[in-house]
Parts: sequence; structure tokens; C-alpha cells
Amino acid sequence: MGMLWVLAFGLAPLLTAGVGAAAWQHRRDNPGARALTLTLAGISGWSLACAWLLAPLSAGLRSVAYPAVFVCVGATVVGFWALSRLLADPRWRTSRRTALLLTVEPVALAVLSVLPATADLVFGRTDLTAPTGTVHLVGGPLFLLHSLYSYAFIGGSLLRLLRVARGGAPLARRQAVVLLVSAVPPTVGNLTMTLSMRGEGVVDLTPLFFIVTGLIAGWAVLRAGLLEVVPVARDQVVETMTDGVLVSDSEGRLVDLNPAARRILRRVRPDAPADPIGERFADLVGPELLAAVLPDGPAVDGTWASGHAVVQVTDGVWLDVQTVPVGGRGRGRRGGRLTVVRDVSAEQRREADLRRLNAELAEHVTTVERLRAALAEEAVRDPLTGLHNRRHLDRELDRAVAAAGPGTGAVAVVAVDVDHFKSVNDRWGHAAGDDVLRSVADELRASARAEDVVARVGGEEFVLVLAGTDSRTAAGRAEELRARCAARVHAVPTGSLGLTVSIGVAVADAAGDRGGTVLARADRALYAAKAAGRDRVVVAAPGAGDADGPMGPVADVRDVFSAS
Repeated sequence: MGMLWVLAFGLAPLLTAGVGAAAWQHRRDNPGARALTLTLAGISGWSLACAWLLAPLSAGLRSVAYPAVFVCVGATVVGFWALSRLLADPRWRTSRRTALLLTVEPVALAVLSVLPATADLVFGRTDLTAPTGTVHLVGGPLFLLHSLYSYAFIGGSLLRLLRVARGGAPLARRQAVVLLVSAVPPTVGNLTMTLSMRGEGVVDLTPLFFIVTGLIAGWAVLRAGLLEVVPVARDQVVETMTDGVLVSDSEGRLVDLNPAARRILRRVRPDAPADPIGERFADLVGPELLAAVLPDGPAVDGTWASGHAVVQVTDGVWLDVQTVPVGGRGRGRRGGRLTVVRDVSAEQRREADLRRLNAELAEHVTTVERLRAALAEEAVRDPLTGLHNRRHLDRELDRAVAAAGPGTGAVAVVAVDVDHFKSVNDRWGHAAGDDVLRSVADELRASARAEDVVARVGGEEFVLVLAGTDSRTAAGRAEELRARCAARVHAVPTGSLGLTVSIGVAVADAAGDRGGTVLARADRALYAAKAAGRDRVVVAAPGAGDADGPMGPVADVRDVFSAS
């Protein structure tokens, strides 16, 4: 029978060590794996130490198992305690100082159990000379203190697991139940053994009870995924959220809120109570915010409807608020509300700044476009008279001549030159000459239609492009212009001055005409007017070209109208 005990104690560690090895594989993914491995390693060593005590060895060799018992028991207790802490709070980590302090008690007992002066205080009346399998442990006062110390840790761990099993997250509850079930057999067995160590003593069967622990833990690790998912404490998640979380009951009273919600509430309502629990939710957040995110009244099934809005609650403070119903699943039952609040003031300020910058950019673009258009217009304007310049004339004349035809009518070009203009500059200076040019430009501008092009192309020479105008009409308009210019009186430093203009008219009347060709004919007609005595209008004859001589065939406007 004695050897059977030895074999039982010797085989038990095979199971616990195997489960411990499986748990160790998860040490990188789950912080609880290390604690579970330490617990199972302690159980394995404890069982081997008990087998050593019962083995057919001398009393001196058997006493070597004493320190191993205390070290392994300490590892078992500390590992189980750490496992319960991690299950309750996955973020918990032991410090190096705490780890060193936890080793003091088992190491001290291990040393005291082999010192001659203190050995009797640990296992005072234990007979190590007993036959194989019959060594009964009898505890001394130090062993009693050791038991109380160990059970303080075990009791605290069991209570912590009970709290998690009752109120933790679903995954944490399942894991806590597994650990509680696996801890009950060895705990009850060890407590029974400890109470029986008075008198004749007992064989410590606690490691055998841990076979049940190994089987349950092995099933949980290898089959039920005990260490596959790291449990997260719900309270820790909510407490560390940067979004405010507020929970109100069916009567609209605030029943819970996290630190972030307290901070936001202090910004929104500085006069709110220091402890808002129990206050009406509507009174705390204010009617504006409440109306923005919560529809009026409950939904058809009795629950509150969801709401979401981004609102400005105070000057410079914007909140993104979302409310969803919680509870109230039964018919006729109205649950509470879960409200999540996020401070989006910074985002709103950035959006406002972006809108302002966009508006400023649009204004700048408009200004640039206006300036660009003004510069483009200035590039084709004569700075003295404000009329278009030669560049604009060439472009518009080519376009008008190219578009001329049966449907649009002829295009007439009127070339105007101020008579004896050089004498004005010579006698009264360029300032007087500039005034004369501006006066002539005013007459040209006044006589032009909206669709006509009026340009200054030289010192005292001007050109009009009259779209949709035949030779007769162009000649009539040119004569009117000549008369108006002759009747105008120009102010000069010594009084007033009258000037005349000479005008040449040409019409695009051939299919191959180009703008430059028509303008050249008008210029030749202008020269002819000057040669004929100035202050007159000369019309280039139809079909006149370069082959007709330096002037080409021309006709005085008076001849044109008298011939008709």
C-alpha cells in the first residue's frame, strides 16, 4: 500500500505538468498563462515532494523534501492569487518589489524547516523513520502560521473569482467559474488535512486532489479555449474612454457616468452638482441639447427612440451626442438611455476655419480673375484715348471679315486721320495735341454702335470696323463723323481751335478678302482724301486691289451720293 501512495504522488505531476506546458504556449498572448503555469508547476513540485517523503529513503534524505514542499506550496498559492487578479483586471501586472516580497514567506519556511534550531517548530513530531508510505506530517506553530498566511491568499482569490463570476463580462464569468470549480477539491482536501495534523498527523493528500484541478484546467485550456481570448474588464474600458458615457434610467435620472462625461459636464454646466448621480438627465444637459438628440416620447414598443446630433451647447463648445435605448425588452417595459458624448469643438473650429479660408480663397480668386480681366483689357487698350489698340483691331477685323457673307452682310472699314495734327503739337505742345486726340476719340466713340470696333492705330490715325454695313451706309456714317469732328471746337492755350479729319472707307466685298487687305484699301482711300484737299470722305471702289496702283480706284463720297 505504501508504494501505491508513492506511485500516485509520482504520477500526478505528469498530468499537471502537461497542462502547464500547454498553458505556457500562450504566455505571449495572454498574461494569465504565466500565472496558470506557475500554479501548475507548484502543484507538480508539491506532489513530487510528497512522493519523496513517502519513498523508501532514510530520514535524512526524506527531510530534503521539507524545503521543496514550502517552495512549491508558495508557488501554487501565489500563482492562483495572480491568476485571480488578472482575470478581474487584465491590465494588472505585479511589480518586481511585490514579486520579491511574495517569495519571502515560502523561502523563510523552507530554510527554517531544515535548521536544527527551528525544524521542530515546523514539523515538530513528524517521524521521518516511518516505513514507506506511512510518514504522517505533524504541524508545529510555524506551520500553523504558514497555513493561515496561505489561506489568506487563497480566500482572497476565491472571493475575487466569485465577484467576477457574478458580475463580470460573459467571457470572464465563464473563466472564473472554471477556476472556482478546479480550486474547490484541493482547497477542501488541504483544509481537512491541515485541521487533522494535530495529534498523530496525516499523509498530505492535497496534491492528489490537484489531479482534479489538472483535469479541469486541461479541459479548459485544450478544449474550451480558456486562454484563447484575453478577457477585458468592462469597467476599465468605460472608465478609460475619452468619450463621455452617461446612463439614465426609465424615469430620466442619471444613474452612471464615466470620468470623461464628468469633465464634459463641468464644461457644459459649471453649476451642476459635484455628484450628479440621481439628478434628472434633462436638467443636467439642458433643454436645447435634449431636444436636439432625443425624439419626443417613447417609441411604439415602449422604448426610447435613438437620437444623434452635433450641437453647440455653449460658446465655443460643440458636442457630438448619440443616445440609444437600453433595457426595456419586455412588453410594456421602458428601459433607460445610454448617451455617448464626444467633444468635437476642435473639429468644428477647424471646419469653421476651413470654411472661412475657402470663402477668402474664393474672394481672392474672384479678385485675381477681375484683375486678370482688367489687365487683359488694358493690354488691348490705348492708354491715352481708352480706345482699343492695333492688336485688338487686327484680331477683331480678321474675325469680322472671315464671318462676312450673305447671311451676315458686308464689313466696312473706316480709316480716320486728323488733318494738320503735327502743327498742333508744334505750336501748342504735346499736351494740347493729346487733348485733341481725346476729343476726336470721344466723337468716334459716340458715333459707334455697341457691335462696332473703334481703335487708335497710330499717332493721329483711328479705325472703325462696321460689321453688317455696306459701302453706301458706311460712307454715310463716315460723312456724319467728318461733319461732327469739323464742328467741334478744341481748347488750346491761346483760345480755341477747329480741326478737320480725312476719312477713307473700304468694304470687304470679295470672297478672298482678309482683314489686312480691307484695311490697306481703306488706308489708300484715306491718302486719296488727303491728296484731294483733306476734310473729306473717300470710298475705295469695289474690287480695288494692289494692282490698281498706289492709290487704286477711289470715289469721293459726294460723288457716291450724287451718282445715286
